[in-house]
Amino acid sequence: MPETSAGALTGPRTLTVDIPEYINTYTTNFPMYKGWYNGTTNNCIGYETYLDLSGYELDDLTLVPTGGALQDPGRYSYTLSAPGSPVENDFEILDIISQERLNLPDIDADLTLLNVPGMMTSINNFSQITIGQYRALVVPTTQATVLDLMQVVNAGTFGSSDPVVVQKLWVYRIVRVNGTKTAGDTLAIPASRFILRGTVIKEKDLVYMQRLKRSYELAQ
Repeated sequence: MPETSAGALTGPRTLTVDIPEYINTYTTNFPMYKGWYNGTTNNCIGYETYLDLSGYELDDLTLVPTGGALQDPGRYSYTLSAPGSPVENDFEILDIISQERLNLPDIDADLTLLNVPGMMTSINNFSQITIGQYRALVVPTTQATVLDLMQVVNAGTFGSSDPVVVQKLWVYRIVRVNGTKTAGDTLAIPASRFILRGTVIKEKDLVYMQRLKRSYELAQ
């Protein structure tokens, strides 16, 4: 490609992708809804999409992440089918931008071992996870009203923010509901938006080829 084409793509960039809300009722799992899927587990639901970087890759350009954010205005709630009964659920929410495609059952298994993608027991390498956010929420142990709002009790970040030379950055929202679940319980997750800020640069050929090689090796 002409150098002028690559030059037109370099510089600061802001990439965004929207995720729909989830509102559905538990049966033997959390049913699919607007692209959300359950991945054959009765604990988790997930949403998968991606940021298209193919234009940068065609011109041998590198995206260097400089920051990211998740916008999720609205309320997370879990409504019991039998109001007034005790609640023993806690919720784990993962928001991830990854250089490799992830598998929902694997993430479910990692969470059981108190890990997330890129941590010690995960099959994913730390550098493959561009940005990650973890939150734990709880529902009060007693419910006086029909609706209980989830309360954040723990939060943390993970991910490498390493430079990116892939065609796609995979974007995930994962919600894991632990504890007792009863048919008829309703889960509500607000719509959200991922924002990734970065700078697109043209690296020296040797550096770029080494980065491609590393990305390929990690994907195997």
